[in-house]
Order: sequence, then C-alpha cells, then structure tokens
Amino acid sequence: MFINDSSLNFMDLKTIQTYNQKAQDYDQETIDFWQLFPKPFISQFKKLAVGNVLDIGSGPGRDGLILKQEGLEVTCLEASEAMVEICQARGLNSVLGDFNNLPFADQTFGGVWSYTSLLHIPKSEVSQVLSEIKRVLKTDGVFGLGLIEGDTEGYRDSFDSDMTRWFSFYTKSEVEELLRFAGFEIIYFEEFKPRSKNYLNFIAKKI
Repeated sequence: MFINDSSLNFMDLKTIQTYNQKAQDYDQETIDFWQLFPKPFISQFKKLAVGNVLDIGSGPGRDGLILKQEGLEVTCLEASEAMVEICQARGLNSVLGDFNNLPFADQTFGGVWSYTSLLHIPKSEVSQVLSEIKRVLKTDGVFGLGLIEGDTEGYRDSFDSDMTRWFSFYTKSEVEELLRFAGFEIIYFEEFKPRSKNYLNFIAKKI
C-alpha cells in the first residue's frame, strides 16, 4: 500500500527506524537475492572503478563484501545505525551519514555504488543526491546504480503492517534523463528480474 507524503525529507526517519528495528530480518531476507545477482554487472563495475569505492546505502554490507572480494577498497555509508553495526561486524569500513550531504571531500572515490538505496529518496529530491555523488567522484569516476522499475512513489508496508519504508520506482527513461541532467554518461545497462520485480542496472561515467 502506498501513502504519498510531500513533506518527506531527504532521509526519511520512518524508513530509517524500520531498518534499525529490522536490520537482521532484512539481512536474512536478502541472502538469496545476492546469490542470483548477475555477475556481469559487478564485473563491469570492477573493471571501470579505479581505486577506492563508496557504497551508498550499503545495508548489512552484502554488496560491500562482494565488491571487496573483487579486490576493491570499499567504504560503506548508511543512514541506519543498526546496518552500520552489521557492516562493521563483517570487517567493512562503515560510516553513518546522510545521502544528501556525503561526509567526504570532493573527488574522493574512483567509484560509487548505490544498489536500490536511492529507492528511499523521493523523486523530487533525488537530483540533489546525484549531485553529491558526482561531487565525491574523481574525474572519469563511475557510478553503479540499481533501481526497481515502476512509476509510483510513497510509503509501503514493510515487514509488519505497522512499519513502513518509502519507495520511489522508476522507468528506464526517467533514470536516463536524471543521470544526463546530473552530468553522467551511461556506459552500461542491463535488466535483472529475479522474481516479480524488474531491476534496472546502470553504470554511468562522470563527465
């Protein structure tokens, strides 16, 4: 069920509270997703990302571990304290922070990875987050982005009926326009449909 709320801020407290309370449940729920995840997308990102990588919205660190196993130096950033704790327990460098005000200097990273985390940002605010991502990327740095296909946004019931998360779903053309406007050139795209939802996977280069 969706409930629209135009007063939502960049980092929605309801969503953060849900992840804080359900971090372990989410970790277990997503295990098989990463077993099905397409290897070409990770391989392409690894080839193009030079040096250190920022994983924005890292969740419990499954992406971070995959990227680390590929030989990349990974810094995780999360808005949920519980998720940061899980990442740190897994040996990952993890920082608590807000997507719209990244706590890093300009041109710090050779790559930024954000898989389904920007779903939790309202569409009206996502351009600011993309601007921050571009700022912390080095010249010619690359951005790995995963979103779920759709055309709606709002709160959805999560885990229990009294817990909600904000989701913004996108069409392929919407994402293409957002990335171009933010100063990125799309250099790789694939779709991934493990179950009922279709995932849109992009790699874009900072220009």
